[in-house]
Amino acid sequence: MKKVLILGIICFIFLVGCGQEAAKNEEKYSFSYNNMEFVLSEIFTREKFGTELEYSEVASCAFEGLDKTFKYEHYEISTYPDGENDRIYSIYLLDDAVTTKEGVKITDDVSKMKEAYGNSYQEQGTSYIYKKDDTSLTFYTSNDLVIGIEYSVVMDN
Repeated sequence: MKKVLILGIICFIFLVGCGQEAAKNEEKYSFSYNNMEFVLSEIFTREKFGTELEYSEVASCAFEGLDKTFKYEHYEISTYPDGENDRIYSIYLLDDAVTTKEGVKITDDVSKMKEAYGNSYQEQGTSYIYKKDDTSLTFYTSNDLVIGIEYSVVMDN
C-alpha cells in the first residue's frame, strides 16, 4: 500500500511539474512556420530546421564561441553558443510571406499590431517591444507600417 501511495505521489509531482513547464513555455514568444515551432533558447540543429540559404558566424562578444546566423527564405535564425550546443537567440522575419501567431506581418499597419498585441509595449524610437518572461517581440516601424519583426531572448546583464 505504501508503494502505491509513494508511486502516486511521484506521478502527481511529475505531472504538476510538466504542466508548469508547459505553462512557462506558453508565457514566452515563439514563432511557427510550416507546422514547425521555433522556441527561443531551444537547441538549434540543422536536422530540425533544414539547410539554410546563407550562413555566417562571428566570435561572440557575450559568450565563449561563435554567434551564428542561418538565413532561410522568409526568416533568419541567430544562435548563441552554450557549451557544445547552439541555442536560438533571435528569429527575424524577412518579408510579408510569414506572420506572427497572431497574424501580424511586415507591411501591416501599427493599428493592426496594437489590436493583436495590445498597448503593453515599450517604445524605443519607432520600435514597439512586447515582453513575455525572458523573451521579446519587437516590431520595427516606419510611417505607421511594420517594416520588421524580431523575436529574441532577453539576456540578464
